[in-house]
Amino acid sequence: MFKVWTIIAALVALTLLPGTLAAQRDEGEYVILSAQYGTGNRHVDVTNQLKELARRDRVFRMDNRTFGIDPDPGRLKVLRIYARGPNGQERMFEFPEGSTVDGSQFRGWGRGEWGRGGWSGRWEGGGGGGGEYQPNMEAAMQQLRAAQSSLQNASSDKGGHRVRAIELVNQAIQEVEAGMRYDERH
Repeated sequence: MFKVWTIIAALVALTLLPGTLAAQRDEGEYVILSAQYGTGNRHVDVTNQLKELARRDRVFRMDNRTFGIDPDPGRLKVLRIYARGPNGQERMFEFPEGSTVDGSQFRGWGRGEWGRGGWSGRWEGGGGGGGEYQPNMEAAMQQLRAAQSSLQNASSDKGGHRVRAIELVNQAIQEVEAGMRYDERH
């Protein structure tokens, strides 16, 4: 009878273990406010992408493929995580390209219960260059150029749809550029 109760207790413990481990990995000291990836001149908000990565794994190696974008080609980038500590103090965590990011120091990491703002969203040290840098428009431009390249390299005409898609992407690029120029003047 003792063996049966021991086996039942072991099975119950094994059933509860994953939830306990998940809770432990999400009880860090800091709450993430936002995340930016890039350089001082070119960076993008990656808060939502970081949430998705965090839900999959506590530790990952960070590079351009991690976020699916290279905001400043040819330059070493960093991931900056802006967070608030237990006493309300704000802190920035910086992870250079190629480094390992460990989410154990962040509360709610695996559950994605963070990133609701509260940080200014500005890259410390300024944006550089004339006018305010537009990270989301730059990201859209990079993704549109990638789509343009993929469509141009696609085989066959696809019944005219590929050509029409190229025209629409080119039009979208022109609109994004016009919007950026407008924002710089106003």
